[in-house]
Amino acid sequence: METIGERIKMLRETKKMTQVRLGLELGVAQETISGYEIGRIEPSNDILIKLVNCLNTSADYLLCITENISPSDGSRKLTEQENRLLHYFNLLSSQNRERVIGYIDALSEKDLATKK
Repeated sequence: METIGERIKMLRETKKMTQVRLGLELGVAQETISGYEIGRIEPSNDILIKLVNCLNTSADYLLCITENISPSDGSRKLTEQENRLLHYFNLLSSQNRERVIGYIDALSEKDLATKK
């Protein structure tokens, strides 16, 4: 499974950007970009928003929630509840993120089964 760092690196390279240039765009050091890409550190919510805008993608793609690289049309804004979920999700370790996704998958399947 891809990581947020791998996706940042792929999008950066697709745009033919150096780590230095992306760092300047985001207001962080090149070492910070390197840290994101190798998975040593996770971007904050503020940086995640800047990455989305700079790399012309969606937070869902960067967070490995979707395989769709293209951003949505922007007509739908996140609710306060969705923003809270994203904030807390970003604070979790990779292992706990996988657990949360598994739990959400199980809940979704249960909801679908009860709707039938």
